[in-house]
Amino acid sequence: MEKPINPQAPSFMLGIDVSNDSLDVCLIRVSDGRQLCHKLNNNPSGFRRMKAWLKQHGCEAGADTLCCMEHTGMYTRQLVHYLLARGVHVWLESALQIKRSVGMVRGKDDKVDAQRIARYALLHQQEAQCLSLSGVTLERLKD
Repeated sequence: MEKPINPQAPSFMLGIDVSNDSLDVCLIRVSDGRQLCHKLNNNPSGFRRMKAWLKQHGCEAGADTLCCMEHTGMYTRQLVHYLLARGVHVWLESALQIKRSVGMVRGKDDKVDAQRIARYALLHQQEAQCLSLSGVTLERLKD
């Protein structure tokens, strides 16, 4: 079940470009617009490293964070469970919707995609439809 994010604005936006083997993450601190990027493995060890990296940069990776990623089906499932279990607001958005909001752009790589997703989340956070644990369970049944 998707639900609107709570009224308290998040302090951090996390854009993640998800692939089979890796996660490209971009963290934006809302207060000053500072942007940091990192590449990690798409597995539980990579998730733990991501949490440590986020904490190192002042992000508790909990209710203070809105995480946006393109819906890529089974590649996102483990990560979504991990983030939801830690209280992160998770927003799966259509790749087409993100691309439309950015317009025509040249050049593309995973790091740039993560940056675009994070900026999309920052600009459109009021429209975020965040997942809940029951929504993840339903998603699993759909796949």
